[in-house]
Amino acid sequence: MKVINLPSGVLKPGMTVHEDVFNSLGVLILNRDTLLDRWQIEKVLVNGIDKIRVKLTENDSLYAVQEEDIPSVYDYGKIKAFKEKYETKVDEVTHIIKEIGRGVAVDVQTVSQISKHIIKEFSTVSEVINYLHLARPLDDYTYSHSLNVSLMSIIIAKWMNLSDEETDELATAGLLHDIGKTRIPQGLLQKPGKLTNSEFEEVKKHTVLGYMMMDSIKDATINMKYSVLMHHEKIDGSGYPIGSLDESIPLFPKIVAIADIYDAMTSNRSYRNRMCPFEVIRNFEIQTFGKLDTRVLTVFLKNIANSYVNDFVELNSGEMCEVVFINPNRIWQPIVRSGEEFIDLSRDNDKRYIKAII
Repeated sequence: MKVINLPSGVLKPGMTVHEDVFNSLGVLILNRDTLLDRWQIEKVLVNGIDKIRVKLTENDSLYAVQEEDIPSVYDYGKIKAFKEKYETKVDEVTHIIKEIGRGVAVDVQTVSQISKHIIKEFSTVSEVINYLHLARPLDDYTYSHSLNVSLMSIIIAKWMNLSDEETDELATAGLLHDIGKTRIPQGLLQKPGKLTNSEFEEVKKHTVLGYMMMDSIKDATINMKYSVLMHHEKIDGSGYPIGSLDESIPLFPKIVAIADIYDAMTSNRSYRNRMCPFEVIRNFEIQTFGKLDTRVLTVFLKNIANSYVNDFVELNSGEMCEVVFINPNRIWQPIVRSGEEFIDLSRDNDKRYIKAII
């Protein structure tokens, strides 16, 4: 047996992967020692991976190919660079939120720069969304979640054509929306399984506690404070801590609420695995209309779905497909292409659905 770099186009089912395979964002595509089948080869191809290292046996027709020194085909430094920058920003968020939790005064400008810096690393909004979906490397989700909500709030602000000043406010509001959780026992926040009624009542206090802590933020605006207090309010009055109705909830907490729910549902939690974005979109469509602001939600769902056009997805059937068109009436069931076949998932009687973005 020997190891050789092979172009992805000549891979064959039955070959064994020698090392972990990553895409350009550093997301693990295949584990080492995976025995390739046609779907895994397709996954390598659609992720734009030119070569991978495989183990060949003497029975393989390519075994005779000579290669003296086989270095890794990956520039691991480049792959890790963005993750390291992201993790650095999460460290900054962690430090700032803990400082606020201790009652230390923090300048709002310092907070607002964190997510603005990281979002500048991307050339398009779609890149940000794909990264937020694909790269979830951190264990302490409380702080990575705050950064993700900030980034998603910025994106929604851009989709709604809000001013630069409003967008900056939302970036900070998203980062700070859960600061009250620093005053909640961590065992409750990380408890596997469903909370009891009394435990949930304790967790709900983070909104009021966070609002009170905003006094430690120099130059914090009323929009930021309302976002911390009201990001769990629902327009039908079923939210908390106040039970406000639609007209009583400002725009900022309405935006942060959607960013918060989207990131939570697409992230791993101690009590469940993350959900596919199209499954999340379906839940938004079916379960939250009448609870979340209709205008913000409509803008969000339309744009978040369109951001995945031309991306590749895996269906529950195992097929690897390209998203080619978003059905405006059933956003979570787009038209996809598998080879030469076009599949309208909205007309497939729910037999096939999108299992994962790849």
